[in-house]
Amino acid sequence: MAVSRALAIRLAYAVVGALMGFSVFFTWSLAPTFRQPATAAAGGLSGDVTGADNRQHYSRAASAGSGVLALWALITHVMYVQDYWRTWLKGLRFFLFIGILFSALSVVGFCTFLVLAITKHQSLTDPRSYYLSCVWSFVSLKWAFLLSLYAYRYRNEFADISILSDF
Repeated sequence: MAVSRALAIRLAYAVVGALMGFSVFFTWSLAPTFRQPATAAAGGLSGDVTGADNRQHYSRAASAGSGVLALWALITHVMYVQDYWRTWLKGLRFFLFIGILFSALSVVGFCTFLVLAITKHQSLTDPRSYYLSCVWSFVSLKWAFLLSLYAYRYRNEFADISILSDF
C-alpha cells in the first residue's frame, strides 16, 4: 500500500510521540538530577507509611503510558501500510478496545491528579506537583483517543472491503 502524505505525517507524529514519552520516562527514571519521587509502574496512590506528606506522583508512569500508546498508534499505522489488517479485523477491534480502555483510565487519572493537586494546594510551577501528572495523563488520553480513532477508521475501511470480497 502506498504511503500518502497524511499517513506519512501520522507515522512521523506517532514516532515523535513514542520517542518523547519514552525519553521523559527514562530521563526521570535514570538521571539523578531529574528523578521524580514516584514508584513508576507500581501504580496506585499509596501514602507514606509514616504519615508524612510525601507528595508522590506518577508522572513517570503516565509518560511511559503515553509512549506505549504512541507506539501502539505507530504499530497500527505500520500494519495498515503493510496491509496486515485486511486479514485480521479482530486485531483492530482489540486495538479499539485498548484505546477506549486507556482513554477511560486517562480521564480517571487526570481527574484524580487534578483533585489531589487542588486539595493539597500545590503550585503550578512546582515540578513535583500533581499538575505534571495531570499533563501526562492528558497526553496519554490524546494517544489513547488517537489509537481508538485510527483503529476505528482502519476497521471500517477494511470491513467494507472484506464484505465485498465475500461475494
